[in-house]
Amino acid sequence: MRLYDKPVKAYLHNDLSAVEEHDGELIYFFEKGYVTVLGEFECEKYVGGTACIIFNQEDVISVGKGMLRFIDNERL
Repeated sequence: MRLYDKPVKAYLHNDLSAVEEHDGELIYFFEKGYVTVLGEFECEKYVGGTACIIFNQEDVISVGKGMLRFIDNERL
């Protein structure tokens, strides 16, 4: 896992939500829009093999790096 020295701004292309399977309770909801990227890690679960750790001022989740458009590409 690689945590960035300084968080990076990115744009999340899609709304994301997860529902708990047993009782149907919503675990998180991320609206598409700007998020803060805290770091990344290698994971075969995601297309391209890299996941990013993102924060939307409420929750922290991981998403495939391809779901994000980085605002400051020079830092990556």
